[in-house]
Amino acid sequence: MTKKELYKRWEAFGAVDYDKSLFIEYIYLCNFISDEDFYCYLHPNEATKAQFLSVLNFLQCQGCYMLLYRFLRDNRDRLIFPDFKRLEEITLRDDIEERLKKYCF
Repeated sequence: MTKKELYKRWEAFGAVDYDKSLFIEYIYLCNFISDEDFYCYLHPNEATKAQFLSVLNFLQCQGCYMLLYRFLRDNRDRLIFPDFKRLEEITLRDDIEERLKKYCF
């Protein structure tokens, strides 16, 4: 695909800025991501935790925020850690109860 062909596709979107922005992010993804990360983007369930995070890092570093949001939304099960042991290692603030009341209840 040439830049001229890309520009024709770009013009076809008209005045819809969301679609144009998403199109640019797809170009960045397809052009700059490594083959391994591209495979992991398309098949996130087969990716290891490191590969999954590598895809997230690429999307964030390239400013592909809409694709990052979609990727996180579609794979939110990989981000759930319901292990209470994680809290055992942190020091709690004195005002945490007040903050939790404002935020959670």
